[in-house]
Amino acid sequence: MLRMAGPIETAIRRKLTSEFSPKHLAIANDSHKHAHHAGLRGATNTTESHFRITIVSDKFAGVPLPARHRLVYKALDHELQNEGVHALQLKTKTEPEWERKQNK
Repeated sequence: MLRMAGPIETAIRRKLTSEFSPKHLAIANDSHKHAHHAGLRGATNTTESHFRITIVSDKFAGVPLPARHRLVYKALDHELQNEGVHALQLKTKTEPEWERKQNK
């Protein structure tokens, strides 16, 4: 069964694609596992609050892991501050890092 992406997931995909031109982008909505977080920061959004994101981009080359995550947080600032996104679990890789992992 194909799951339809919600408006926040769609916005996240659009922004990450625009900002990072990823070679690979996977977004999993894990919000259903965190329903008890409803109402955080005054948000009414409970169906799109927790995401697991894997992004592979050349823009991460030479950038340390904490700085990679800050780049993603910056790109998604609106969703984090205004749309009820509470948590992002991030895997940020360069293409060579991703290929090495896939070939293990």
